[in-house]
Parts: sequence; structure tokens; C-alpha cells
Amino acid sequence: MNNEKKFVVIGLVIGCVGMITIFSYVSQGYVRQFNIFWPEEIRQTLEFQTQNGKTVVVGKIGNRGTNPELIMRSGDYSYIITIVNGDSKPHQFYVDGFDVKTKLLQPDETDKIILKSKNERTVSYYDVSDGKEFLGTIRAVRVTIFE
Repeated sequence: MNNEKKFVVIGLVIGCVGMITIFSYVSQGYVRQFNIFWPEEIRQTLEFQTQNGKTVVVGKIGNRGTNPELIMRSGDYSYIITIVNGDSKPHQFYVDGFDVKTKLLQPDETDKIILKSKNERTVSYYDVSDGKEFLGTIRAVRVTIFE
């Protein structure tokens, strides 16, 4: 083969390898003007009720049951809790340890709180509209691939 043909063949090989490298890099999502991955979040809906003369929260979406133990993921994950006052008197939902609370909810009002925890821990949640009445716990757990 003469030198011109060698030069063309080497140029084509280098060009093809370069194109494959660029396509491989771009297809992994490294070249984007915006984030294509949705942040993970967990949604929970709780409703204040009075059962047998006692204030409780009932899980409507997410964890079901009366005064459920809520489980959230630690790290950069949002835990969004929607609180509904399905009772005839006002209530205020308070999460100890996060020091976050809803507004004073009148009957049929709703409010949202967003929790994020970097570390594993267990905190309690209360109704603080008339004193501090314990309702249940929230656990932030670490989730890994290998567990």
C-alpha cells in the first residue's frame, strides 16, 4: 500500500474510534443541560381523627393503620407528609427532632411538611394543639444495595 492509502485508512480508524468514544460518553448522561434523573421522594398522607375519645392519626396514603410507625429513607431523599384534619376540633402536627410542625389545622384543612435526614434516627410525632400528645414514631433508615 502506498503512503496516501495508509494515511486515509489510519485517519478513518482514528475517526471511527473517536466517534465511538464520544457517543459512549454522551449516552451515559454526562452531557446534559438539565438533570434527567428524578429525585426520589416518599409521600404519606395522615388524617387526624377522634376514636373512642382519643386523638389519633390514621394513615390514608402510604403506611396504613392508626398512629402508624412511619419509615423514611436517610440521605438526600424527601419524605413528604400531608396532614389532613378530619376531626371536628383543631390539631397541629409536630415532629420532634426535626423541629417542624404544621400550621394549626382547623377542621377539613390540610398542610404539608417535608422531612430530610442525613443520618439514621428515630423521632416522635405529636399533636401539639392542646398540650403535647404522643401519636407515633418516624424512623429514618439507611437503604443500601447489599442489604
